[in-house]
Amino acid sequence: MRIQDYTKEMVDEKSFIDMAYTLLLEKGDTMNLYDIIDEFKALGHYEDHEIENRIVQFYTDLNTDGRFLNVGENIWGLRDWYSVADIEEKIAPTIQKFDILDDDDEEDKTLKLLGEDEADDDDDIPAVTDDQETIEEPDEEEVDEEIPENEIVIDEDDDEDEDLEEDEDEYDEEEEDEEDEEN
Repeated sequence: MRIQDYTKEMVDEKSFIDMAYTLLLEKGDTMNLYDIIDEFKALGHYEDHEIENRIVQFYTDLNTDGRFLNVGENIWGLRDWYSVADIEEKIAPTIQKFDILDDDDEEDKTLKLLGEDEADDDDDIPAVTDDQETIEEPDEEEVDEEIPENEIVIDEDDDEDEDLEEDEDEYDEEEEDEEDEEN
């Protein structure tokens, strides 16, 4: 049965990966992934949101199913159509050759390093321009007076803070009592 003859129920029941195999086999030529999906949407009368999960599964299956071969920018074909040499050529990674510099090369002023742009002589930019502000580091300040040890307060615990507050309250009460006695 041809894929064009599938009913909506048949499209609902069949996996997209099997339908893609049938579609590519019938067509006899490569197809763009999105064209394949559009074909399935038309056959099943689907909206995008209705088959979103099936599309994700289909893409995963395309990449893992050995019957299919990605021959370029989302262009898929059947692996059976290609010889081993064709497959190696289509899927072999492109290797970029980079020369490794040695000490002599680093001294060569005409040699350009990767990513180095050509600079014109009139493109010289001064390190600091007249309209830029410079930030100067402040001089270190010397401490003139030392704080006596008995005036240094160290907070170690909240419990100790409460004890100190109680002691201060008692001290304040004692001072008030002494002032009252003097008056």
